[in-house]
Amino acid sequence: MNLLLFLSDRCNMACDYCFLDLNGKPGTILSEDSAARALDRHLAAHGTRARVTILGGEPLLHPDLALSVARRARAGGAKVTLVTNATKATPGLAAELTGLGVELSASVDGPSEVHDLHRRMAGGGPSHGAVTAALDRLTPADWRVNLVLSEDTAGKLLSSVEWLRARGFRRLSFHADVRAPWSDAAHAALVAALAGFSRYARALRAASPHALTLWHLDSFRGKSPIAAGDELILGADGRYYASDAYLAKPYGTMLEGEIGDARTGPDMARRTDLLSEAVADVRAALGANDCYTSPVESWLLAKVQGRDPAAAVRAFARADGALGDALSALAREAAVA
Repeated sequence: MNLLLFLSDRCNMACDYCFLDLNGKPGTILSEDSAARALDRHLAAHGTRARVTILGGEPLLHPDLALSVARRARAGGAKVTLVTNATKATPGLAAELTGLGVELSASVDGPSEVHDLHRRMAGGGPSHGAVTAALDRLTPADWRVNLVLSEDTAGKLLSSVEWLRARGFRRLSFHADVRAPWSDAAHAALVAALAGFSRYARALRAASPHALTLWHLDSFRGKSPIAAGDELILGADGRYYASDAYLAKPYGTMLEGEIGDARTGPDMARRTDLLSEAVADVRAALGANDCYTSPVESWLLAKVQGRDPAAAVRAFARADGALGDALSALAREAAVA
């Protein structure tokens, strides 16, 4: 079970594919007491099988809180990941987190002409310079990099991977943009880019087994669009949510059925009913098609934003299916090797 803790709704960047409601007034920051209660409950329920993911907004805008959460979670034996845009990552802070055994994950899409298309600073300016300046002070081996593939960047996947490898990053994770409609032309570009990347990854593996490590290689396409109950979401207001899709709305505006009480823990029955409804509709939208990553979040996000959930599911599943096919094929080959 993975507990996702959102430390605040503050971020120094404004990526256009981020669906969270950020930087409104007044700001909402998770209290240490709320974080401690949620962590203790999570650890008591799941012990060393517990996972914790520290998120924001930008979590390193609150370094003391991030460290406090990481220490408590690691002391209880949980696997901990912190996801950051890297702009506030200093060598000292990174060393302290890795010393605790925290996995560090930076969101970087590649060179400036790719990254700055969608990842801008909160004031609207390019963010690549700030990200690069921080990355150049860090130890690449300590970091995993998340790349988001969008309709207008998918064709540059290989050059983005090469740019990251040239900077010393070897652990990568790919994600399809959940908000994109993925037109026929964009889908074709994605398929072609993944074919080229697959050839590239095979050549690297032949030269050196450790030249590149890809996350999600153990994923597969299957009939079930969700493993029910595999995540808990704690918002910065200290309340539980059935999905992080609900954080697309400002804190304090959620419907009662979408949240649980931090004092007593999440209402799992209510949460299960809500997700079951989403799963049923996702299955209807997919028809006979399998899926790679669960499209439930896309369905819920579309509902929250007033868009057509079935259309959102079909669009995302199309792009994510292409990604899943390519990575799963590489995974099978690696397993045989």
